[in-house]
Amino acid sequence: MSSISSQDARDYLAGLSAAGQFEIEELRRAPVELKLKQIWTLMHAGCLHEDARRRDEQVAAVRERWAQLARALHV
Repeated sequence: MSSISSQDARDYLAGLSAAGQFEIEELRRAPVELKLKQIWTLMHAGCLHEDARRRDEQVAAVRERWAQLARALHV
């Protein structure tokens, strides 16, 4: 594993801090409509995960059916 100098580490951390400050300012300047859309999206993102779990279950069921057919037909 390569090591970095202490100056490089300080520069990296300063860059992270600057990026964080930029993000905070960007969020402050964002219009209320955009913030509400972002909140709405986050609130409804859970529905996507439920669909993904259901889809995984359906895929597993289809694979099992194909396996049963293959066994029945001795393929």
